[in-house]
Amino acid sequence: MKKMICLLLTACIIFTLAAFDKQPETVIPEAALSAETETTEWTRIGYYQDEEENVLSVTWMEDVVEPGWYVGVMIGEVMTGWTIPQEGNTLHGDLNAGIEDSEPYIVTVYEEGEDGLLLVVEGDESYHFHSIDLPDAKIFVNINIEGRGNIAFSEGEEAPEIDPDNSYQSAQINLGEPVIHTFATSPKAGSLFVKWTKNGEDFSTESQITVLLDESADFTAVFEDDPAWQNPVMNFIGEYKSGRAHALVECFDKADAWIIIDWGGSSRETAHWDIVGSLDPDTLTIN
Repeated sequence: MKKMICLLLTACIIFTLAAFDKQPETVIPEAALSAETETTEWTRIGYYQDEEENVLSVTWMEDVVEPGWYVGVMIGEVMTGWTIPQEGNTLHGDLNAGIEDSEPYIVTVYEEGEDGLLLVVEGDESYHFHSIDLPDAKIFVNINIEGRGNIAFSEGEEAPEIDPDNSYQSAQINLGEPVIHTFATSPKAGSLFVKWTKNGEDFSTESQITVLLDESADFTAVFEDDPAWQNPVMNFIGEYKSGRAHALVECFDKADAWIIIDWGGSSRETAHWDIVGSLDPDTLTIN
């Protein structure tokens, strides 16, 4: 009887662990997984949307350096895009590659169904998109950055406002007919604006430009490091003590601080914090 009870308990435990271990799996199209499938020309371009109204765009960019597929996404608060290559029957690459010091946003795009796309974000979720029609869109203009800075754009000749708390490093404008737009730039701390390029060629050294968008093009705002810049944290680096607390302040990158705090609550316990943030030189605070 005891053996029977033990067997039943063991079976219950195994069943419970197996149930907890099950995770939702991303279903990859069979054609993309088959080693025998021949690589075909990528043909699914345009705009796609999912049930949550997230947007995915795929556009061929004839860049002078390395032609490729420009993939742009607007998923929740994420808005980014970059030119990535075709690998087999998928598009695969880092959509944050053009944003310096940003976390990689690596995606793989699969064909799905008759006209849909499956977007798999590495380390995150997968999204199922269906094609949407934009019949009037004939001119596709991409705006990106190289280096550390922000961009903004607006229709017309008025200067767009750059919000440092909600800024862009990439954007796409789609038009049915030529329209004048104004582009503006704002370098981040420790950087300088250098120039605008159009399709890889020098276009303007003015940080704000007004252009007639009458053809598909790829504009890039180029920034470079400011050699005269000093990380403001340099004024505060060193070791600090107060009672049982010990703090070490260091700086890295252009404006960031790294603070290590050890606080002895008792002779046996010590709390430890690693704090990373940017110093506001006006308020002398780190967020």
